[in-house]
Amino acid sequence: MRFNQSLSPIATLFVILSLTASGSAAANDHFRQHDAHIHGIVEVNIAQDSQDLLMEIHAPGADVVGFEHAPHTDEQRAAIENAIKKLQSPDSTWMLTPNARCQLVDSQVTETLSTQEGVDHDNHDNHDNHDNHDKHDHGHDHDHDHDHDHSGHGEFTAQYTYKCDKIEQLTDVKTQWFTHFPTTERITVNAITEKGQKGGSLTSNTTTFRF
Repeated sequence: MRFNQSLSPIATLFVILSLTASGSAAANDHFRQHDAHIHGIVEVNIAQDSQDLLMEIHAPGADVVGFEHAPHTDEQRAAIENAIKKLQSPDSTWMLTPNARCQLVDSQVTETLSTQEGVDHDNHDNHDNHDNHDKHDHGHDHDHDHDHDHSGHGEFTAQYTYKCDKIEQLTDVKTQWFTHFPTTERITVNAITEKGQKGGSLTSNTTTFRF
């Protein structure tokens, strides 16, 4: 499970509780580094702190806008801006139990695709050209892959904070993510609430996570 580097108090609580449950900070850090940037896999972390509920979503750029490199065209820049606007309004994508009376009080969306502008993208542009793989020097291909791994894997992070008047009645969260972002194959969910810690997976056929 991963939270962004600028942790809110609720996110910090989630990390502390999850590390306590797992008993291994090193293992958690290993998971955070190696679970990122898997096309088709989105990660959702949910944490409760009294009447507050935090949701944080990590999604590969490919799932959200169809690419993970820095934008090369105005169309790609517009796609990123439109995605940010869509993610900033989660009501049409994530639905909490109505009886819990949860209201969105804060929404933050960040992305790492735009921060890659200005770097050399020649390697990325040629990445799909695998037909000539055997014709190139093996050492060159190694450098090529190395460059791509460090500059071609942008992602989106969305963080939502809710205030719930009757959070004890929160039983589930439903999603329309697969409707908005159909290239996603699976959403992994990690949740820590007063009901305990629970994990699960969502797909286009299973769109409800129960706490």
